[in-house]
Amino acid sequence: MLILEEPRYLSRPGSAAQALRDAIISGELKSGERLVELQLASRFRIGQPTVREALKELEYQGFVHKIAHRGTYVTDFSASDFKKIHEARMALEPLAFERAARNMTPEAAKDLASTVRAMADAAALNDRAAFHSHDLYFHRKVWRLAGNEYIEMALERFLFAVFAFVLSRQHKTEFLSAVKQHRKYLAGLVSGDPRAARRAFVEGTAGFWGTYYRL
Repeated sequence: MLILEEPRYLSRPGSAAQALRDAIISGELKSGERLVELQLASRFRIGQPTVREALKELEYQGFVHKIAHRGTYVTDFSASDFKKIHEARMALEPLAFERAARNMTPEAAKDLASTVRAMADAAALNDRAAFHSHDLYFHRKVWRLAGNEYIEMALERFLFAVFAFVLSRQHKTEFLSAVKQHRKYLAGLVSGDPRAARRAFVEGTAGFWGTYYRL
């Protein structure tokens, strides 16, 4: 199964961006750490213009941010940031789940079920990068099934990096809990009932984030 919907052969900036994302997700690059273009160019054996393009992609996705006259840093979300993003998510993503339930097909249900199984395998292995890929794929699939590109774009914009940063702080027990959460999501979606899908998302998400992040 294809995990991330990206071209099979990534551009060099795309490859560098992926490598940097993996380093952030794994914790190799820490929140708040400064990223020096020259050092990154040496590490990945590419030119600084390529690194610059990769950092632009990561900045758009929320993984890094620039501070004028100081440099580029790995994003460090505060408790206030998480709370604000959670509020925005809970306003938008339940609607995406409602609409996705209406548009659910046997093929989509099979794909989502396969993705949840892949999440469980990654959780068992404590493979953060794979778990993030499968988790993101699941949600992107739901957003696309919602059939509203504006909802999809908004959620993509502020949740991509949050998933990764939350993941970088999680332990294996949280991964396993997240798998259970996604099984509930899936049950709501395949029911074909928009209200059941919304309820599954709201209850699952509120429970998980309340338990682990006090939101």
